[in-house]
Amino acid sequence: MRFVWDDKRFYGFAITALIVLFFLTLVQNYIRYQHHSSYSIWTSIVYLLVSILCFLPVIIGIVHLFKEVKSRWSAHYWLINLGLGLITLVIYYVISNFVLHSLGYFDAYIDSEYARYYFGREALYHLLLIGAAAIFVQYATLRKHTITAFKGRKRITLDLNLVQWMEVEGHYLNLHTISDTYVKREGISVMAKKLSTDFVRIHRKYLVNRSEITAVEKNKRDEYIILKNGKKLKVGPSFKPVQW
Repeated sequence: MRFVWDDKRFYGFAITALIVLFFLTLVQNYIRYQHHSSYSIWTSIVYLLVSILCFLPVIIGIVHLFKEVKSRWSAHYWLINLGLGLITLVIYYVISNFVLHSLGYFDAYIDSEYARYYFGREALYHLLLIGAAAIFVQYATLRKHTITAFKGRKRITLDLNLVQWMEVEGHYLNLHTISDTYVKREGISVMAKKLSTDFVRIHRKYLVNRSEITAVEKNKRDEYIILKNGKKLKVGPSFKPVQW
């Protein structure tokens, strides 16, 4: 079975990574400072919660921000995301420093000791997660515009723009392009939900690429959609009127 990344899986990965980093750093700090009379493991736990683990909401926001960048400024995606990532780290440092100061860890709202600590280690962890988020959004965007299907026994990755319409045949979908037909084992209801932005369901058997529709034709009580190639497909009674 092919593993496919989605938002939930990426957030699960981010949570796991941050928890692992939290415990590794906690153990490292315990080994390093346990002999100091002023050391308290609870103080270390709170400190690391703020400096490492609380970055999770930031990652969720970063994913949504990167998606917006991808849709609006795709040509400058990586450059803009690099700048956003660095700005995010600085903002997170300031906010976490403020929180730790409020908890009595530092005398100043902007503490140079904490700056050395955060940008010497924690910022690297967070930057790697930001980079993973950028790669995930890039991957998810590319995957959104392709679909896998079969031609005989050969597995093909198709550009969704090439698929004119899909038609139910038993437990399979026939994906029709201008020159060929491909097969995919998928329910039409599931596919319609996945592709609701680019495809419209017009019948219990048909799912049509919105960009391929040129007109709607009525013949007495029946309604048909006309594709660019001249193909005429009947609209099911419960799917009228067709909006595309």
